[in-house]
Amino acid sequence: MQYACLIVALVFAMTANGQMAGGLSNANASEYTGSAWKSVPEINGQNNGADYLVPIKVLKAQVQVVAGTNTILEVLVGESTCAKGGPIQAKQITAANCPLKANGQRAIYKVTIWEKVWENFTQITAEKVRDVKPSEQF
Repeated sequence: MQYACLIVALVFAMTANGQMAGGLSNANASEYTGSAWKSVPEINGQNNGADYLVPIKVLKAQVQVVAGTNTILEVLVGESTCAKGGPIQAKQITAANCPLKANGQRAIYKVTIWEKVWENFTQITAEKVRDVKPSEQF
């Protein structure tokens, strides 16, 4: 009887795609471009350059449902034409008002967005993974 209960519990803990509940699931990276733009203030809080960095492309996306949703992104960012300390603040940056600088610096950042929509809670962290050489293609 104990074994039957254990098996039933394991079956209910599995999701439709066979992963354990709470595990990371790969997602379509192109659908997370908007989420990457939410991380601009956190990325630029770590950037010592004179210009703001902006998302170019989401390279990888993973989602984890636990106490809310964790979205983990690998984001290619590039130097924009907007100077830090200028009239535009990091929270106001968009693709339209801060275009990408030709031949500017580039890097990959790991961005984690933890959201609990029902509590109106969002926590975003960003960590630089590495610089990107101008010749690298993605």
